[in-house]
Amino acid sequence: MGLRRHFADFIGLPLAFLILRRNIDTLYMDAKAAQPSGMIRFLAWFEVNKKRVLIGTIIVLVVGLVIGLAIYYQSQREVRASTALSEVHTPMSPTATPAPGTAEAYKKIAEEHKGTQAAGRALILAGTTLYTQGQYDEAQKLFERFAHEYPGSPFVPEALYGIASSLDAEKKPADAIAKFEELRRRYGKSSVMDQTKLALARLYEEQNKPAQALDLYDELVKGNQFSGIASEAGLRMEDLLAAHPELKKTNAPLMTPPPTLRNTNLTIRPLTNRPSATNMNRPAIIVTNRPASSGGPAPVKLNTTTNK
Repeated sequence: MGLRRHFADFIGLPLAFLILRRNIDTLYMDAKAAQPSGMIRFLAWFEVNKKRVLIGTIIVLVVGLVIGLAIYYQSQREVRASTALSEVHTPMSPTATPAPGTAEAYKKIAEEHKGTQAAGRALILAGTTLYTQGQYDEAQKLFERFAHEYPGSPFVPEALYGIASSLDAEKKPADAIAKFEELRRRYGKSSVMDQTKLALARLYEEQNKPAQALDLYDELVKGNQFSGIASEAGLRMEDLLAAHPELKKTNAPLMTPPPTLRNTNLTIRPLTNRPSATNMNRPAIIVTNRPASSGGPAPVKLNTTTNK
């Protein structure tokens, strides 16, 4: 009995293993057949649409290549335009007269490299150069062209300041005041705002509107008492109050520049928009490729070497 039992066990184990394996294989095949294969469906779709996939891939590659080449070409245009702009020679002193042909050189760059940032700066510099040469109408046209062609440029406030200054120099005070007021309204925090207020206050004085002029001078003095423009505004405010003492009551207390600054800033007063003995109505715009001094009303503030 024991021998037959052992024999049955010996025969039954492999048989049970074979039955278990067959059942596992059956379950696997059933599961594989029951679950649809995503890869099979994809391969079937690709086989049907492989021509379209190939064409689409080529189109994507071509579009990417075109965009990359366009970006590279534009960057090279900017480099060439900036190089051309830096090659235009300007006087080292901001008050020196530019060499003959400087404005034409700037305009040539603006035309040959149109659409680049350097071309826009060339328009501003050309307008500034023409202004210093007394060609106010031509300067105004270039400033207006810049504002029209480069509306998103950070130099738009400088262009508007140039337009207003040109109108002022052309003895069109009403138009100049309107443009300066537009500049104040749209770009109240621009780098030319102090120069704008100083020029606007002078125009209000000339138009016999001393109260409006006094408000602007007061803003400048209170804004930064230690700047050259604040000192200039303080001096003009004293002159205005001397001529209109009735304004002292309505505007008291008024702040004046520190005494230590008043004498030291007299040397820069010809660079401001304050009327001088030789030219009472001509506001100054200084042509330069470098940042202007604190008191100079230059509409362009660019880097010394790159014109940026």
